[in-house]
Amino acid sequence: MKIIDCSNEKKEIVKKSPLISIVIPVYNSEKYLKESLDSILNQTYKNIELICVDDGSTDHSLDILNFYSKKDSRLRIYTQSNQGPSVARNKALDKAQGEYVSFVDSDDFLELNAYEILVEYALQKQSWDLIIFGGHIVGVKNEYFEDKLTTVFKQYMNCTQGEVVFGEKAARPFLWLHFIKRELFEKPTRIRFDEDINLGEDQVFQFKYIPRAKNVMVIDQKLYNYRMDHNASLMQLYNNQKIKKTECHFSIIEKVMNNWKRAGLYDLYQDDLWTWAVQLIYWTINDLPSEFRKEYSIRMLDLINQDNVKEYLIAGYEQEHYKKLQEWALSNISSKDELEILKNKIEQEKFEIEETLKSKAFKIGRFFTKSEKRINIQELTS
Repeated sequence: MKIIDCSNEKKEIVKKSPLISIVIPVYNSEKYLKESLDSILNQTYKNIELICVDDGSTDHSLDILNFYSKKDSRLRIYTQSNQGPSVARNKALDKAQGEYVSFVDSDDFLELNAYEILVEYALQKQSWDLIIFGGHIVGVKNEYFEDKLTTVFKQYMNCTQGEVVFGEKAARPFLWLHFIKRELFEKPTRIRFDEDINLGEDQVFQFKYIPRAKNVMVIDQKLYNYRMDHNASLMQLYNNQKIKKTECHFSIIEKVMNNWKRAGLYDLYQDDLWTWAVQLIYWTINDLPSEFRKEYSIRMLDLINQDNVKEYLIAGYEQEHYKKLQEWALSNISSKDELEILKNKIEQEKFEIEETLKSKAFKIGRFFTKSEKRINIQELTS
């Protein structure tokens, strides 16, 4: 969709240049850190402060930061022992002085005019509390991430607490696609990252500050470059440790539910909250062995029952997944039985392929098909 013309607003704000606080937690990022820093310090918009917190790096990340700080006084460095990105970001937020905050990961980078574009929108008469933008994938392509990083222009005016966090697909889970007015973190009460979560801390935090935003704009410009091939990233690490990932997701659900109860929002939004929770757990345990699926399905259903959540409150598009959790909770199929079923299925498919290849209809069809368009039988039967 075409971006709206902001020329009238530009005339009124030409003298204004709000400070932007850019927060980067750094841990063993020497391979990509220079590219990340260059993309920020060389922005066409100059009124920024870059706050980097080294989280106990054991490579040359801190050396790189110190080198850059000598060249550019806008870069401020803080250090800590390895305590995780949440602690690092909280330290940076406590030091931030900007009117707006942007979070960047140390292996990613921005388009050079990103903040110039964002400030033009932020300073329109409407005064946007939160601007969500799109991004590119660098490295390995992934359909899920491609979809999440592709945004559609939209404006939310005087929105309710749950309208954006549940209704806007780009609202979660990527913190670095958000350009945020800092007062959302400070008023009416001070909010920070949960420091005891190592995966999904972004999403827990988003469930805290997005409901505070009254005016939200989503733009369709791709301003962020997200690197998928950084082997040290926590997301990829936990994807290879499915059980730990599942435990983290249960912690996320419990924290979000408790936060919304304390904020007095739970009763009004329990349908959206539990629809989100069912979706999160279903896709987390979907490919786990049957014993683990059963255990975690029972645990999820127990959580729902403890809160006396009515089944009809879960949105229709997640009802099928909710039924699947109920099915898995009652299942007595062992991993050995599951493996045997899969083995039999593979054998059946192999038999059907062999019978098809022997058939007269297939041989006639293959004879009349051009060689370059023929199926590679060796690949099919290997």
